[in-house]
Amino acid sequence: MNRTPRPPRDERELEQYIGKLLRAQPLRQAPASLEARVQQQLALQAARPWWLQGFSAWPWLARLLFGLVGAGLVALTYLTTDRLGWVSDSLQQSTLATTGRGAAQMFANLGHALQLLGEMLTRNVSSAWLYGAAGVTVFLYVALFGLGAAAFRTLFDTTPQHARY
Repeated sequence: MNRTPRPPRDERELEQYIGKLLRAQPLRQAPASLEARVQQQLALQAARPWWLQGFSAWPWLARLLFGLVGAGLVALTYLTTDRLGWVSDSLQQSTLATTGRGAAQMFANLGHALQLLGEMLTRNVSSAWLYGAAGVTVFLYVALFGLGAAAFRTLFDTTPQHARY
């Protein structure tokens, strides 16, 4: 009598069933070209100089020197920013700074005027029109990317000519 295996009832039985099936599968051999490429990459990585490898591969003296130089640069940064405070104070008193503040105030006034103009214009426009315009804008934006992708796929054939395996 041909007896078909019954499906597992709970997760534990299913896990055991799948594990048994997977252990029964034969091991697959990697292609020879893959093994050669992996060996080549490992050899290239091992041949790299120490300063191009990870920090843990550096010699202890280089790591110590790097730490000292890094700490020195941090201290130098703090000292420099502290010393530049008086330069900033003296620049704020100069005529160049007052001219810059006047220009900034002019741009702020212009921005405020544009904001008021926008508020006056949008008071008379219904929200349905604004939502509609936003929807059309989003649609056109998505269409632009869709057409760009279609044009790219049409002009540049990105499918591989043959399968490697």
